[in-house]
Amino acid sequence: MDTERGRIDLFLRKCDEVMQSKFIIADTKISELLKSIVTSDLLYAFFREITKDFDYGAACRECMGETAGDPSHKKRLRFPEDPEKKLAFIFCLLVDFDNKTLDLGEFLQEYFYEDGSVYESFYAFSNQVIKPFKNAVKIMFSESPRCAETMDASARVGGERKRIYASSLNDGKKVDALLILNALGDALEKGNERAVAALLCGYLYFAREAGWNSENLAPMAEELKNIKERI
Repeated sequence: MDTERGRIDLFLRKCDEVMQSKFIIADTKISELLKSIVTSDLLYAFFREITKDFDYGAACRECMGETAGDPSHKKRLRFPEDPEKKLAFIFCLLVDFDNKTLDLGEFLQEYFYEDGSVYESFYAFSNQVIKPFKNAVKIMFSESPRCAETMDASARVGGERKRIYASSLNDGKKVDALLILNALGDALEKGNERAVAALLCGYLYFAREAGWNSENLAPMAEELKNIKERI
């Protein structure tokens, strides 16, 4: 667990290095960021899973065209609304920069033009592309949800996430479990009982199918039962 935690921390640092770098070495820093994903079994499995059926070409056509109603006809970079598709799109975009399918300088001029200043364009790119990319992954693989201190149910989700993180489950199953648990933590924080019930049900099914057992499953099942009685 400590080793994998360190690899994810490395990825987060590499994101910071991209954002803090000068444009002239940005290509190198993006390459190092992508290499940090490859060194982490968990991150590699996660991005492999979310890009497996992702139609990058269609996403490019939708997200990289002219903005409707813009009299200047300037292109604006937009992102898929779905969080996983947004992560997949940014990941594929970074891969295109790394393999030179897209030229970063030309891309900045086309989508992040800031009065001709490459510095300002790269700053805007970092804030709109790299920063949300880093934050989304950080939230996905954080060790505990924000509400863990005040809600017993959320604390269980945090504890379950730690157990999954340190378990011997294969990476694909870990990613599936973490996706459900992060969505469950978010639903608990928002007080959306119907979503909580659906996600608890899904997680308990996952546990049975994966042959997974932990001390958190019984309380989760009890919580699901209680919510069903209320809704």
